[in-house]
Amino acid sequence: MSANQEFYIQSLLKGDPKGLRQIYQEFLPRIRKLITTKGGSEQDAQDIFQNALILLYEKAQKPGFKLTSNFYTLLYGVSWNLWGNRLQKKSFKEVSIPENVKYSTDDDIQMDMERSEEQALFWEAFKELGEDCQRLMRLFFEKVKMEEIAEKMGYASVGYAKKRKFQCKEKLVGLVKEDVRFEELQRSK
Repeated sequence: MSANQEFYIQSLLKGDPKGLRQIYQEFLPRIRKLITTKGGSEQDAQDIFQNALILLYEKAQKPGFKLTSNFYTLLYGVSWNLWGNRLQKKSFKEVSIPENVKYSTDDDIQMDMERSEEQALFWEAFKELGEDCQRLMRLFFEKVKMEEIAEKMGYASVGYAKKRKFQCKEKLVGLVKEDVRFEELQRSK
């Protein structure tokens, strides 16, 4: 675990004001974005963030606790689960955990959280592409043949459709890599 990751855990455990302030400054805006884009308010985001920190504090106090991933990845996963539970309760549905999840290991849950974060990162970057690129990439994801893509997009040739797909893909990859979460996800693997 990197020194920075250990700093976050120790700041939580010791109640270090400087460290806690850094955790809030660095991670609250990202959790706020997660919650508000999923139908929550600013206050919901604040509540979820604080509850997630409390849960992480309680978990870190247990003997043998070892942070096996990036601190933010764990914080994101806990926040995501807390928000999901709150939404279920708001809709008056019984909160139930599927059988296959009840017996998952922490590593399985961690992998699911990382996959969820990667997907969120990808789709947020995808939304930043222009309409033309989004449409072209959707057709490509649907495994539409390049000849048909060229026709549907109104391109003069299949060669241009391939060139345009390459440009759009490169733009998407660039947007993903520019996001600060990308580096964190790479470090946690």
